[in-house]
Amino acid sequence: MAPEFVLAFATGQKVEANKSVEDFKNLVLPGQEHPKWTLRHGFYANMGGFVLQPPDWAAFPINSKQLLWLIERGYVDYPKLTAKEVWDKSKADGFQKSLTCLQTGWFIIQIIGRAIQRLPITTLEITTLSFVLCALVMFSQWAHKPLDVESPTILTPNRRIAEILLEAGPAAREPYQHTPLDFVEKPMPPSWLTEVQPHLRFQTGPRMRPLPRLTNDRFPVIGAGPDAVFLFLFTMGYCGLHFVAWDFSFPTRLERDLWRWASVAIAACAFIFWVCETYQDGHRLGRWERWGAKLANKFSKSDKDGRINTMEKARRNRRFIPVWEVVIMTPVTVVYTLARTYIVIEVFLSQRSLPVGAFDTVEWSQFIPHL
Repeated sequence: MAPEFVLAFATGQKVEANKSVEDFKNLVLPGQEHPKWTLRHGFYANMGGFVLQPPDWAAFPINSKQLLWLIERGYVDYPKLTAKEVWDKSKADGFQKSLTCLQTGWFIIQIIGRAIQRLPITTLEITTLSFVLCALVMFSQWAHKPLDVESPTILTPNRRIAEILLEAGPAAREPYQHTPLDFVEKPMPPSWLTEVQPHLRFQTGPRMRPLPRLTNDRFPVIGAGPDAVFLFLFTMGYCGLHFVAWDFSFPTRLERDLWRWASVAIAACAFIFWVCETYQDGHRLGRWERWGAKLANKFSKSDKDGRINTMEKARRNRRFIPVWEVVIMTPVTVVYTLARTYIVIEVFLSQRSLPVGAFDTVEWSQFIPHL
């Protein structure tokens, strides 16, 4: 019902994979040769491809940040895994992907052809077009993500977990929620399966601790880079696509008016979500504090490091989703859900009374120049 949210998750995963590439690029290991860390490595690590097998603890998956933290401190060796070997673990079928892209591309061409020849376009075709565009962008965002990896890469540390946590200091003394290395990444994005569902009294996910696998439903942290700008523009364009049916022929006037109100509600809710999430995301990443400090020049060079460390500690201890965002987004989510539900229902209800010419096909011969 809401493919734009799946697209947001895909974009967030790509941003995190790109961030891991930048972090590993700055890794210096004197006298050691190792494969180049690529986007495929980042996806592979963040989906739980690397599993730590300590001698005194149950095996548990680690993400790219935790892996980098272990390598920098000499607890594990840099994985001797090339990008080709990572992709060899993927079950993705290139022919199936190509066929899917060909089918969706032909559908888009059909819609364009109908618009040029002024043939009626139905709400079903508009809604399908929006889903198709989201699917194509999702495909591009996940182009380097391995599919359905069954055999992870096992890493054995040269220290016991107890020693690693002791040497990590006070940050590692707090009880962990997922794995003993939770302290490496704070605040950690919440997972729908392990954090949200228990509060809603839904059936929860795996109860075993440490987690046997990394969940793929964590709230994305996209930041303020080009990916965030692209996702914002595409999301608003996706919501705005429903306005194309503003003057379409509907079975009744009431259905037409409800479609218009639902289209406005979807676009407005998406915009409010982006405003709230952009503001809070700046606090999660410490962006507003850093920008404010630069603009106001609040501290001198002598105490700059101390102030930055203080801001970093405050950022790590801050809630990922504060109360004010929950209060605002709860009614927004309800309105969005109702509007989206009506859009989906009306797509099928409107098929009972289609406009004249809805079953006409595009005359492709008209696009061929002839004398």
